[in-house]
Amino acid sequence: MDKLFSASGRIAPKPFALAAIAVYLASFLSQFLLAAPITVRASVVPFLLVQIAIAWTWYALHVRRLRDAGRPTGSAIALTVLYSLAIVLLLLVMLAIDPSARPTGPEASPFAGAFQIFLVLFLIGTIAGDPNLGMFGYVLLGVIALVMLPIVIAIIFTVWVGTRPSATP
Repeated sequence: MDKLFSASGRIAPKPFALAAIAVYLASFLSQFLLAAPITVRASVVPFLLVQIAIAWTWYALHVRRLRDAGRPTGSAIALTVLYSLAIVLLLLVMLAIDPSARPTGPEASPFAGAFQIFLVLFLIGTIAGDPNLGMFGYVLLGVIALVMLPIVIAIIFTVWVGTRPSATP
């Protein structure tokens, strides 16, 4: 466990791939921390703390893999900062939503976060299918693209880093 958070040393491609899958899975599952029952009680603080741990783990993992491949490690810090900015944008959007309008107590669904994800996907499909996008549609698509682009770039970077052969020590 110690080694997971350490940016020193090297990691071979296969253990890197398994650890990267775990990091991306943790990142996906952390979205449930944005569910209404959690955000009403604790705001977005649990989500933010988990995202900090995930970002550091992602960085440490990629630095170790880049070092093993004999590559410079500066790109890992740049992508970690880009990811962090995307999380800040997501949190700003979340905080812009009025938490007092969310249901609390027994009527609050623990699956509200997952429902919101499907709702956003439905909105994207509706907006993308409309040939006459209004200003709201363009703004919504722009914000979604700004939040999703760093994630897509990070996944592509992870695949690239994972496929680099190990350099001789």
